[in-house]
Amino acid sequence: MNKEPESEARILFEHCDPFGHLNNMQYLSYMMTARTNHLRDEYNFDLFEHGKLTGNNWVVTRTRINYISPIKFNDIATFKTRLLFSDKNKVIPEVILYNSDKTKLHALAWIEFTYFNLSRAKPVRHEPDLCDFLSSIEYSLNDFHLEKIDSRTNEVYRSLIPKK
Repeated sequence: MNKEPESEARILFEHCDPFGHLNNMQYLSYMMTARTNHLRDEYNFDLFEHGKLTGNNWVVTRTRINYISPIKFNDIATFKTRLLFSDKNKVIPEVILYNSDKTKLHALAWIEFTYFNLSRAKPVRHEPDLCDFLSSIEYSLNDFHLEKIDSRTNEVYRSLIPKK
């Protein structure tokens, strides 16, 4: 099973600032779209169908984005996503935004989601079969801790520098 799906998207004009750079608030939208598509296309897991069937879904409770270099209008962005952490009621995927040939890092995000019952408006535990699914797609990152995003960003950035 592919624990690091990738996809591409073209940066649209209406999502850019007057300098032609992707507006900072649009990064999250592109990243969430990529992850949602990866869940559907790679794992046959549709977030919206899951919500309809169970009455539960995830809400964003914390977002950390490190912006490294601007991506511009009409650029092709490559998104790599992976699930770094899951527990009884939280998931934290990582989204890495590269240029089209993955030689330049534009941004890296960790987005914390809490599993929520929509009708009761309260956090709930993941169902056992959902825990099994999440475990099957989780990417093991040594010594993961939410506050270590800066170290992780530097690690990804350094991996792009050609070795001498």
